[in-house]
Amino acid sequence: MPIRILIADDNSSVRTAMRQVLEAAGEHWEIIEAENGKEAVAKARELKPDLIIVDLVMPLMDGLTASKQISELLPNTPILMHTLYPFPQVKEEAGKAGVRKIVPKSDSSVLVSAVEDLLSSRPESQVLETAKRRTEDRIRELCSQLFATQDDDAHASILVDLQKVLHQHIEQLRARVAEYPAVERRIRNGVIPAPPQKTAKAVREPKQKQ
Repeated sequence: MPIRILIADDNSSVRTAMRQVLEAAGEHWEIIEAENGKEAVAKARELKPDLIIVDLVMPLMDGLTASKQISELLPNTPILMHTLYPFPQVKEEAGKAGVRKIVPKSDSSVLVSAVEDLLSSRPESQVLETAKRRTEDRIRELCSQLFATQDDDAHASILVDLQKVLHQHIEQLRARVAEYPAVERRIRNGVIPAPPQKTAKAVREPKQKQ
């Protein structure tokens, strides 16, 4: 599954340049664009990207407000701010909003390395969870399409896609199960009874002879 990166900037030329740089750097990086902070929040909620890049100054909703809302929606998703104003005060406020790294637009050469650092810092469990949520969303989407259409050819095409996504989902669930040790997994499933909890016994003092 490709790594999904959402970039939010009101300048279309900047978005295009960022897209070209990122697509050239990552063979399996899927780039999504947003024109403002409000659209970034909506697309983050809908598409659940692996990483989000936001500008500071944008119409409708600025980068700080968008970052705060996205952090509440997707607390484990790293946010990078790409701005002309990498001042100490901006860095402090950005950190409070959930931004993990700031890259100045005057030095975009470090953008790719910053993205790679944030992606590599994600725990494996987070990567699997993001992929699982995205696959579940795709399953719901295909089921909706299946019930909405009455065309036989469309049904056949959707069923093929649905079969592939369901197989992918099964593999993701297997990967999650493999994270647990075998004994713990059997205990969770009730195959092996959990050991009884030891309780402290009261210590009785010996009776003194009269």
